[in-house]
Amino acid sequence: MKQLIQVLKFRWIWQLFSAIFFIFLLNISYKYYEYKNFISKSQFITAKIVNQYKKKNYWVLKLKNPKIEFYTTTRDDLKDILNSNVEVGVITKKISFWNYLTKFYAPTFHLGLLEKADYKSWIENQHKDKYITNIFEALFFGDSLYYKTRQELSTLGISHLLALSGLHLAIISGLLYLILSPIYNLIMPPYRNRNIDLGILIFIILFSYLYFVNFPASLVRSFIMEIIAFCFAFYLRDIFSFKLLFLTAIIGIVFFPSFLTNIGFFLSLSGVFLIFLFFKYFKPTFINGVLILPIYLYLAMIPISHYFFGNFNEYQLFSPFVSIIFTIFYPLEIFLHLIGEGGVLDEVIKSYLSLGDKFITFYTPSFLFYGYLILLVYLARRKIN
Repeated sequence: MKQLIQVLKFRWIWQLFSAIFFIFLLNISYKYYEYKNFISKSQFITAKIVNQYKKKNYWVLKLKNPKIEFYTTTRDDLKDILNSNVEVGVITKKISFWNYLTKFYAPTFHLGLLEKADYKSWIENQHKDKYITNIFEALFFGDSLYYKTRQELSTLGISHLLALSGLHLAIISGLLYLILSPIYNLIMPPYRNRNIDLGILIFIILFSYLYFVNFPASLVRSFIMEIIAFCFAFYLRDIFSFKLLFLTAIIGIVFFPSFLTNIGFFLSLSGVFLIFLFFKYFKPTFINGVLILPIYLYLAMIPISHYFFGNFNEYQLFSPFVSIIFTIFYPLEIFLHLIGEGGVLDEVIKSYLSLGDKFITFYTPSFLFYGYLILLVYLARRKIN
């Protein structure tokens, strides 16, 4: 009987990964078809400016749309067009398929601004400072942050709070469940499974939100994991399983091959890996989950995050407590912006961010970084007696 169960389990795993590999081949084939069309001639595309900085006597721009992400340069006398939607001509010669899937450089021509979306005016009208406006547009719509703000957030150790990720998706999911539950109870018959029905509806709304914010890597990871965790919970499986995380990473890369080189995707997976590692050795109690976990996660992420980002000052040590406060701050700001009072806490935010203006830099050496990753894998595979 035990041998039969093992055979069936192996067959199920084989079928699952065969299906995933088949989907990957289909996706890559379609991407290659798009790529051949793209490089066949110069193209006019619409894209969003996700980074802008000056280098000597020209501007460097990073543009992104749902299909491609690339850099270009221009000597035009540009104003601040970060997060603006543009139409631009792209010269597509000398772009490899791999670069098309990840990032590439391409000369451009006829850069033209498109009309700003009306919904952004709702945010802008509630704030006087453009940096604060930018923070909330990043928080709600996935916009890119100004370099100054990125530096301050990195120094304070809270960059992850402004990058749309699992924390934001969990809060939005919770709010949607609280809002939709009373409505569901009124209109649906009692024999229906409320959790399944609401779960499917919430996933549809969340997917629409992902599409709206242009599928940021960390948010896609969170969405995939939330669906898989929902299925695991339905079948009474352990939702803190490393298998869940591995499956999430594989599915994310299958549908978005560019995630292979995406730092945000790697950091997002690393954070969840460390959370699962914590709950492997400690019970998921209220004290462990709410008080100890943020401190552990900050300390455990230092060797990883400082391999990529070097900013540090003494106020970074308070970031675990800021992360706890953020779980209240985020839904509160959603409510305040909905009622037109989003600027209430602007001065508090500006004062806090100013603490990140001065910093030192240190980076994790490569040998320590890779050694740390090996140690984490060992701890994840280690059996507990």
